[in-house]
Amino acid sequence: MGKVGTRTPIRIGLDGRILMHYEMRGFARYTIELFGAMKEAVGDNIDLYSFSPGPIAPEFLAQLDIKPVVFPARREILWEQVELPKQLRRTGIEVFHATANRGLPWARVCRYVLTCHDIIDRLPEYCVGEHWRGRWRKKYADFACRRSADKYITVSSFSKQDICRFHHLSPDRVAVIYNAANRRFYERMTAEQMARVRDRYRLPPEYFLFLGGFDRKKNAEVLVEAFARLQKSQLGTGARPLVLAGEHKWDFADVTAKIRGRSLSEQVFCPGQIADEDLPGLYQGALALVHPSRYEGFGLQLVEAMASGVPILASETTSLPEVLDGAGLLFNPENPDSIAEQMMRVVKDPALRIALAEKSRLRAKFFSWQKAAEQTLGVYVQLLGRGGDILQKSATTAEQGR
Repeated sequence: MGKVGTRTPIRIGLDGRILMHYEMRGFARYTIELFGAMKEAVGDNIDLYSFSPGPIAPEFLAQLDIKPVVFPARREILWEQVELPKQLRRTGIEVFHATANRGLPWARVCRYVLTCHDIIDRLPEYCVGEHWRGRWRKKYADFACRRSADKYITVSSFSKQDICRFHHLSPDRVAVIYNAANRRFYERMTAEQMARVRDRYRLPPEYFLFLGGFDRKKNAEVLVEAFARLQKSQLGTGARPLVLAGEHKWDFADVTAKIRGRSLSEQVFCPGQIADEDLPGLYQGALALVHPSRYEGFGLQLVEAMASGVPILASETTSLPEVLDGAGLLFNPENPDSIAEQMMRVVKDPALRIALAEKSRLRAKFFSWQKAAEQTLGVYVQLLGRGGDILQKSATTAEQGR
């Protein structure tokens, strides 16, 4: 096996469309974290290129060592299916990785990898009212990806089962590589830092935390109903408030109507979207994270909360029990009494809170972007038939850190 640097770097192309507008969440967060860890692990052994119809956001360019390749097209499908393969061939890309559930060309000009996080936007119950053009576009994208992808990557064993079933894929075509929390979530916040976050968003001293969107699958309405029942049972016992953090869109109006209808306006706080740098303080100031989602391919908030040492209460559905692996309390997301019961346990039992916080910290150690980067590089190396020397720097760095 050769030494690091004795071979030419792997030329990796990314679908840069998700990086054109700065918003550090979802697919963009996954892409920046994964490839940032990859560059940190193996440095000059990989060359990263992004392909997009417009410029990459300057904030992302400052975070990731990447060479942008920008070229326009009259329509998105022409950009993806006609112009992109030409540019991949011209640039000499060896592996093209689309990280946002779709985006592979039909024409195969190099090795193709697709990260399919879940199939939530393919399920009829979560696509009510979708325009026929959107449905057609997804069907075509799925068809092209099934034909072109040399390997699928997904983020949980649950998602792998769902993807194999929905797309009729052989299990050996799909690799499970878990997401992780950013390193800053493992850092302990001081009381002053947490107080500044509370003051910035006008939050109470202690609270149950919900963090996410307000679409149907996030299930915030049922959480509000559970909180109403908890409040009723906690009268005279030191009731804790609820913080519903997240951008005020999708079904937020229905959630606020539920809050008013249950006369909870003084007990439920809705601060809106939280700045990325304030998230660790938001988590660490919480009594517990309550995650009532009906469907998650992974559930990044769980790992961020675990890294922050926060007790977790979560749905017993989809990928969430797999991610927690016994490190939190589970409930039925359709049953407000089930949610309220677990919230009450956390309120009444300080020893339970301490035990859950310790379980969170221990479980969080299982997840890391370094591990995800090494496993993803392993996929590339296997597809290209390259020697394992590309991974030597990563292994050496990991050994030195022990």
